[in-house]
Parts: sequence; structure tokens; C-alpha cells
Amino acid sequence: MGKYSAEQKEAILKKLFDFAEEVGSMSKTSEFTGVSSSVVSSLRSGKYKGDEDGMYEKLEAYFNARETAEFVKSDTEEYVPTAISENVYAIIKNCQLKGGLAIASGDAGVGKTKGAQKFVADNPNLSILVTANPCLKGVRSMLKMLCDKLGITEKSIDEMWLAVANKLRDKMVIIIDEAQHLPIKTVEALRAFSDYFIDKGQTLGIVFVGNNEAAYNFRGSKRADFAQIINRTKQSRQYYTSQITEKDIAKLFPALAGKPKEIDFMLAIARSKQALRGAANLYSNACDNENTTYEGLVAMAKSMEMEI
Repeated sequence: MGKYSAEQKEAILKKLFDFAEEVGSMSKTSEFTGVSSSVVSSLRSGKYKGDEDGMYEKLEAYFNARETAEFVKSDTEEYVPTAISENVYAIIKNCQLKGGLAIASGDAGVGKTKGAQKFVADNPNLSILVTANPCLKGVRSMLKMLCDKLGITEKSIDEMWLAVANKLRDKMVIIIDEAQHLPIKTVEALRAFSDYFIDKGQTLGIVFVGNNEAAYNFRGSKRADFAQIINRTKQSRQYYTSQITEKDIAKLFPALAGKPKEIDFMLAIARSKQALRGAANLYSNACDNENTTYEGLVAMAKSMEMEI
């Protein structure tokens, strides 16, 4: 007899089917659970020939972890409009409407990505957000990510580029996060989409979001090649932890209202190299520890080896 009763199996599969509705399809769930739709079909029909208990155990572990993560998730993980994130949002909006290139760069963890994510959440049909990294930064990799977002299956670079260009529409915007990883050839390939739409009498915005290295690159001071990009850039802003305000802290941590000592401490953390991201992690951990007093926040910062 197996580890799971019929009722337990049914309960696990119900969670899976509910999750499939949430993410859009059963095949999509395999990206999260590691269990393919064909295996799920066999489990459902009772015809799976492999380690059935192992598959149910895998699904159960995933949903238990998911439920735990939802339980411990703090309010600070939700979008809160800070001065910097709202400014980034406005830059993306302006680029969407006017087309061309824009750059939003600066210190890590100050809210740039949050602003970009919020824009995409508010404008899902007119925006695409992809994230570069040290492994996914070349022209082919970037085009593959865009093809993935747009449901395109072409393989060669020229076919992918043309398919993406034909799938994009007037008044759309492409946002590239972690843009400091991009080499000049990739930047040029992305810029060409904007030029393509200009030639059609339409507009397409390209927004590069990244850290201080991105600002250095796109100013053209590191490589002369980037000077051609900056000449086509309509808006460029750089953000620093020093620009984080007390109002931002009050918005992010409303439970600290009326507690100036705690707010001042969290502002100091946010303006350090920890930035807003570090401050949010600190507060989340302090909440888990059920102690968000000044003393509790300081003790948690020390346990996290933050410079205070």
C-alpha cells in the first residue's frame, strides 16, 4: 500500500489544478513543481508506472513550501510607492508615450526594479520586462527572452529579431532590468527596435534599468561605442540611497508610525549600502522575531551583520 490515501491524493491534485488555473495552464505548473503535465495525467488516471509516492511527495512538498511562504510574507513585499520607484515609473511611462531610449540607473536596492514591475503590472498589454544577467546578456539570449514573452518560436537571430519587431505594437515599451550586463551589440540590437518603429511613424520605448555601472557604460565614459546610444537617449536619471526620504520609510513600515526613534534607525539603514531592500529584509526578520522596537531592530541588524 502506498504512502498516500485516495483522499490525500485527491487533495494534492486539487491544489495542483487550482494552481494551474492561477498560472494559466497545467503545462505551466511544471516550471514551478518540477512535475510534468504528462505525469500529472498519469497520476490522475492511476496509470503512472514510476514512483507514484515520490511524485505526490514532490507536489506536496512544493505546496507546503508555497503555503508557508505566503504565511510568512510581510507587508513590505507588496508594492509601496516610494519617491524613487514612482520616478522610475514616470520615466517608463514617458518613454512608452514618446518612444526612444531611457535610462534609470543607480544604487542597488533603492526601488528601481519595484517601479518597473509596478508599471508592467499596471500595463501588461503594453510593456515587456526582461532581466539580463551575466549568462543571459548577448543578442541571441536577449532575443530568446523576448520571444519567450511574446510566444515566438523562431530560432535564428535574424528570424527572432524580425518576429519580435512584427509582434510589438505602437506605444509599447520594453524594459531591460540589470542592464549593466549588456554589451554594446545587445544594446544596439534593442535600440534598433525603436528605430524600426520610428521608420514606420510609430513609437516604441526601450528603458534600461541598472546599477551605477550601467550609468557609467551608457554615459559613454567607459566605451566610446556607448556614446551613440546616449545621443539617442531622451531621459536618463541616476538614483542614490541618499535620496530615500523619511516619508518613504513611513510608507514602507506603517506600523512604525509615531515611533520616531525606530523610523530614524530604519532611514539610516535604508540610506546605507543596505538600501531599501536591506531595510525591508531587516524589518521582515524583526517581525518574524516579534520585536520591532528600536532595541529589537538594532539587535536584528547586528545579527544580520549590518553596518550600523
